[in-house]
Amino acid sequence: MASKLARTVAGHASSKESQFGGKARDFYHEICRCLPFIHRIHKTEEVVTLAELRRIVKGKFLEYKGVKDPRVVDLLIFKGREELETYLMMHKQRHHLITEYAEPYQLAKTTVKSTSTNSTFLDSFISTAYPQITQKNY
Repeated sequence: MASKLARTVAGHASSKESQFGGKARDFYHEICRCLPFIHRIHKTEEVVTLAELRRIVKGKFLEYKGVKDPRVVDLLIFKGREELETYLMMHKQRHHLITEYAEPYQLAKTTVKSTSTNSTFLDSFISTAYPQITQKNY
């Protein structure tokens, strides 16, 4: 028979886990502790900063913030641990880190939607190698 204090502590611990993410939050902190080592062994100082790597990881976690099923959360954490291990053991090399994480982040950061005074043909010609030709209605 559990004491009242033990039941209260257990209830408080389970509510704290659901409130702050529990296992996912702990895994996020584990990744953040490993990032300086990954940053150093893959020599990505000139490509991406440590703060940007943390923002990238935070963005990846925020992609799945709506997931509430504990089985799916456990599966995502398992897959994340495998990914983390492949980078720590250097099974994935520097170019994987750059093309999978740093490059999309840099592209999203530098892409600015601006209004152009050019024609639609000129905008499509500048942005792609194959411009879309549209006919004018006279």
